[in-house]
Parts: sequence; C-alpha cells; structure tokens
Amino acid sequence: MSKFLLPIAIGFVALLPHAGKAQDASFYDCQNDRIPIAIASMPLDKALAKFTSVTRCPVSIDTDRIRGRSTRSMKTARIKGRLTPEQALVRMLRNTPLNGRMIHGGFSVSN
Repeated sequence: MSKFLLPIAIGFVALLPHAGKAQDASFYDCQNDRIPIAIASMPLDKALAKFTSVTRCPVSIDTDRIRGRSTRSMKTARIKGRLTPEQALVRMLRNTPLNGRMIHGGFSVSN
C-alpha cells in the first residue's frame, strides 16, 4: 500500500463501529469533582462501563483478589445526584461484596 493510502486506510478503520469500544487514553480525564451522575441498577460490568463513560474515570478490576466470585451476577445499586466519582463508585458498589478505591488517574475494584 502506498504511503499516501495507508493513513487514509487507518483513518477509515477508526470509523468502524467496533473501533470505539475501547477508549483512547485522551478520553480519560478523571477529576474528583462533583458532577451530575445517574446510573441505573444493572450488572456490574455494564455499570462500570457506564460509570467510566459518565465520569471519564477508568476502572480496573483486581481479578486476583476477586477470584472465585462471579461478577456477572452482581447487580449494582442505582445512583443519582451530584456526586464525586469516588462517592458514586462507593454507592454503586454497596449491594456487592466489592469495594472501590482511588488509584492514580482512576479507580480499582476488589473485595
């Protein structure tokens, strides 16, 4: 492929529907300021994805520490209000055996 067409091809691939699933590092801007947050009760994986989308704070799950627990069956609590991301995550996880903690630039979830 010519040097001219390669950037165009890469740009086209970036527009494909599946390319937007993972967030680019420039998306994240985790600030612990109060913001309006409304996230319904839902399965943990979907709730954490919604949390990241709303707050722009990445969340990692410490799989070594939650080994043996099915996170797919865990439902989070509904949250709504003007909250910091940290407050929102703590409230969201209150119906689960998990805890969230702030780490550099985001949050970690473990038990």
